[in-house]
Amino acid sequence: MQFSILQSVYKKDNPLFLDECLQSIRDSTLLPEKIILVQDGILTPELEQVIASWKDKLPLHIVGYPQNKGLAHALNHGLQFVETELVARMDSDDICYPDRFEKQVLQFEVDKKLVVLGAGIEEFYCSKELDTSHRSIRLYPKRTVRSSMTLYKGTPVAHPTVMMRTAILKEFGYAESTCCNEDIELWFRLLAAGYEIRTLQAPLLRFRITDDTFRRRSLAKSLDEFQIYSRALLDFNGLQKEHAYLLFRLASRLLSPALIRRLYFSGKRKTLFLEELMRIKSVHGQVFMKSGHLFEALVEYEEDGITMIKAVQLDCKSQNDNIVEVPLSEIHLYSLRRSTEIQLSV
Repeated sequence: MQFSILQSVYKKDNPLFLDECLQSIRDSTLLPEKIILVQDGILTPELEQVIASWKDKLPLHIVGYPQNKGLAHALNHGLQFVETELVARMDSDDICYPDRFEKQVLQFEVDKKLVVLGAGIEEFYCSKELDTSHRSIRLYPKRTVRSSMTLYKGTPVAHPTVMMRTAILKEFGYAESTCCNEDIELWFRLLAAGYEIRTLQAPLLRFRITDDTFRRRSLAKSLDEFQIYSRALLDFNGLQKEHAYLLFRLASRLLSPALIRRLYFSGKRKTLFLEELMRIKSVHGQVFMKSGHLFEALVEYEEDGITMIKAVQLDCKSQNDNIVEVPLSEIHLYSLRRSTEIQLSV
């Protein structure tokens, strides 16, 4: 399956960060058909120079307009130039892992019902002024539907990690009336329509945090975010005690940048989406074919009433293992040895 990358750049972006971002795409084990790079307004000469240096190294398709109109408009504008079945998001200051796209495309190949797929992120932050540094892995819920209680705790997926079916994204599009909350608003519309959001339980993108990260959230954006969450979740589940999470998030947005930074790096935040231990069955030694790939099954488990198989791709092109999750009903396992009962986290 072919995919394109949809990305926006504007004058306040850091040229060095953009160069690192494009380099990470170039180093990927699976390259995109196109990189739709939307110039959201007039760029600085330094940014123009970086883009020019990559024109002969990457399949850049540069589009844009002279006046800055915001990320939602830029993505909607660029989306009209995407012709591949899949589209991946990327921000101009992030760095993707070499096997990010290979792992995500594979998941779409083995699961024809998959619509939205994200991944974990590796957050990194350095501040010479404060003499501090930070690095942590953040994972998101494996599966999110409209009834998922994890929605009260935060976004179900990291926007820069998302790969989607292009037809669905073109159908729904980004709402340009939101105050920079276009991703959250989109996820809730997809969930309301009955779609499922999934994320791979491994980091596939390095997410850059700077001091500006803690200064960007205005009162208007915070209130807009609160309204999007509260209206959607009231519609999904009615009034629940978990609405307290929404009030806590709104209050935290209104703190000073220094306090927001301290809260962001707190240990409590890291435990938001930890998954509980569940009983599963080892199925090592069993293999199956799907979409022209050979897999060895690792574990069998039940999720939302569906028996799932977690498996590793045996004919993988990259050095790292490609892990997929597929319903047992869609495959036929060829058993090589007897399975045993075990307990571990999936």
